[in-house]
Amino acid sequence: MNNLKRLSTFLTISLILAGCTPADIQTIKEKSSARECPAAVPGEALILLTEAAADGFERAPETASLEMLGVRSIERVFPDAGPYEERHRAAGLHRWYRVSYDPAVSPTKAGNDLGALPGVESVNFPSPKVRMSTFNDPYLYHQWGYHNYGQEESFVPGFDINVEPVWERYTAGSREVIVAVVDGGVDSGHEDLAGVVLSQKEGSRSFVYDYPSDSRFIDEHGTHVAGTIAAINNNGIGVCGIAGGRDGKGGVRIMSCAIFGPKDTDDGDDAAALVWAADHGAVLANNSWGYVANSESALRNRYEEFINSDSPTKSAIDYFIQYAGIDPSGQQTGPMAGGMVIFAAGNDGYDFGVPAGYDPVIAVGAFGPDGSMSGFSNRGPWVDLMAPGGNNRTRLSDILSTVPKNQYNYSPGTSMAAPHVTGVAALLVSYFGGPGFTNEMLEEALLGGSADGVLNLYGETAGGKLDAFNSFQYMLNQLESEKLTIATDYDGDWTVKSHESAVFQVRVTGNKDRLPISVESDCPGVLARCNDFRASVTVNALDAEPGNYSFTVRVGKALEKAFPFTILPNHAPVPVGELEDLVVNANSAATISIAPVQYFEDPDGETLAFDFKVSGDPILSTYFNPTSDLLTIRADDYGLATVEITAYDARQAKSSITFRILGRDGYRPLDVFPNPVTDWLHVRPGTEKELQVRLYNQLGVCVYEREAVQAGPFQPLDIDMQQLAGGVYTLSVNNERLTVTKL
Repeated sequence: MNNLKRLSTFLTISLILAGCTPADIQTIKEKSSARECPAAVPGEALILLTEAAADGFERAPETASLEMLGVRSIERVFPDAGPYEERHRAAGLHRWYRVSYDPAVSPTKAGNDLGALPGVESVNFPSPKVRMSTFNDPYLYHQWGYHNYGQEESFVPGFDINVEPVWERYTAGSREVIVAVVDGGVDSGHEDLAGVVLSQKEGSRSFVYDYPSDSRFIDEHGTHVAGTIAAINNNGIGVCGIAGGRDGKGGVRIMSCAIFGPKDTDDGDDAAALVWAADHGAVLANNSWGYVANSESALRNRYEEFINSDSPTKSAIDYFIQYAGIDPSGQQTGPMAGGMVIFAAGNDGYDFGVPAGYDPVIAVGAFGPDGSMSGFSNRGPWVDLMAPGGNNRTRLSDILSTVPKNQYNYSPGTSMAAPHVTGVAALLVSYFGGPGFTNEMLEEALLGGSADGVLNLYGETAGGKLDAFNSFQYMLNQLESEKLTIATDYDGDWTVKSHESAVFQVRVTGNKDRLPISVESDCPGVLARCNDFRASVTVNALDAEPGNYSFTVRVGKALEKAFPFTILPNHAPVPVGELEDLVVNANSAATISIAPVQYFEDPDGETLAFDFKVSGDPILSTYFNPTSDLLTIRADDYGLATVEITAYDARQAKSSITFRILGRDGYRPLDVFPNPVTDWLHVRPGTEKELQVRLYNQLGVCVYEREAVQAGPFQPLDIDMQQLAGGVYTLSVNNERLTVTKL
């Protein structure tokens, strides 16, 4: 059963993507005006009349010239202005008239005929206008789903997601928001996604069976989906992402969770992907995939089986919705408490979709630029939102986005509609997100801000049309229904450790008049980001001395509130152990590794940095690896060196420990030096031991004797040879005999 499920998952993706053959985007010829258009608006002329001819010109009898032009209406450009009419007349505005005529008549003929009329001083033809884009990305004009103003003859203006006002007034996406794309792998090297897609170390991962988790698959479909959500805005390249930022550096970030591999038979663990994403920072999950069925009745059976039975996928969806943005202790750490799972409805034209029909998810159907539901889109009351997905009629009516190798292509499908919803959700989280913002609030804003207007094949409303700006207004209206207050989770005892940064969230409710919110503080290093209802205050403790401070939040001149906080004193690192002196065999390539972190602790709990220096005999090779915090030492020669390890905290408070390293011949039981000797002779065993020592002259007379004397590598036995005559002596150490020359 599981294998069948996985096979059907892949086949459904094939169906969802039916008709998604890439088009050659290079055939698009971008104009500076963003579209081809005539030099003048057909059938319209603006004429300037003399003072005498102006009054009553719209009621003038029709002449043969006007009849030949097929004139339909004549009206003042600036109608009667009531109390301002006298001023308008003084400015000559009453002399301008608009003449509407048969569009089939050429502007040249119209200009000649109108210019010949009595009292006409000049004839002008209005030029077509195009709205200037918010961003400088060259293909934005072709992304009708963002702003549809009739780019093509069949397009109906207004059938888009109304996102440009959100970009201009509120946000274009924040890097604090992570979106999981559970799909084919996203091309992280694409010019329009570079720096936006998380690395494998940051959370992107493969869940394709029989491949390592660090496998990097680059997939056309996954890259197309990711581009709609997060392609970088205002970088002068390619397309725009709905939440792609506004500074050319990117907005929300993508966690690529690959469940499809390079072969048609590859399949992956979607349930594991969703749970992984929830545990590693994602709060939104886009799923442009579903299960296959060869008939609508078969899909109904699969839907009923999915809804009425337990499955890992259902459990994973529930887990993501409940726990995304929440740490293991139950505290909100992400920009939203709980997650949202978005699914494409499917492209079979059926009344069911799986898993999209599972009630906790947001199911997304598709409409085209003419405002009608896409013929391929699955439908029904379970579809929560309708979003741009193309209609598969012409290439330009489909959805343009990123594909691998720095390319851009059009594709139709509910797979393309779902990331429109995910992108708008990411904008809402970017702006409203923070402590207390929940997935229920996000869902209410998306659904409450949607609009009617998309009709299905039977002329019935197909679902709520996604509307970004209306969703923002809905959320703001909800927040503004409350009394003007400044509130937070402040408990009266905010403290910041001297090495940390802390973020304090302050909520402003009831700001109906859009009064500006500002923050002031007597603490250096305090930064604040404010919008109409929230202040996010960051205290960088390293920029200030320990002590008591406060910041004040002001809402215009209507309300203010101060919040005291304390930067705690700093404490230097403390040694917690001693390193014993070490003996190293200088005739071996063996090394010693020391982890300094084991010998220090910081009372403030911060991560320490380490440094070291070596003094004494130059006998050591050393290497410190800051990644693993390991100090590696090798003795290259005989001698004694001292190593000092110093631990630093972020404020450069420090403490040190020292130890000695002796390099010697490890294959000999003891060292006798110097030999020849002039004054003192040193006897050094390789380990701590008890020695019996005798020194004999050439006549065999014992001139020095010590019994049971304790000695070791760092406490050698010292023999005074200064009073002895020069010559050759025999040294006996624990019955081992050596020859010593006294100079």
